[in-house]
Amino acid sequence: MTVKSWQGLVVGAFIALVVPISSWVLALLVENGIAPYEQTHALFGLFGLLDWISLFLLGPVGIVIAGRSAGVRGVLGWLALLIVALPVFAFVWFLCVATLGGTLGNPF
Repeated sequence: MTVKSWQGLVVGAFIALVVPISSWVLALLVENGIAPYEQTHALFGLFGLLDWISLFLLGPVGIVIAGRSAGVRGVLGWLALLIVALPVFAFVWFLCVATLGGTLGNPF
């Protein structure tokens, strides 16, 4: 496997992780009193919708973009990438979303 485009690899990772990391950063801002709790809590439904969209759409699309840019070829290569990348992405997504939910008083 030869990386065809480092830039594409970074773009794919960014697409996959931008929303979960943003949720984690927002949780840190609320915990430290930088972002107002009441206004942030009022938008919790919108944040939840964005998080679900990232789980089912942006994450897989970002993984595919990163895989194509990394030069993954063949069915076994894609299968191996998805077997490794999807659980790792889901774990990172869960930690970030659970952190935001816990901070805003809505753990699940």
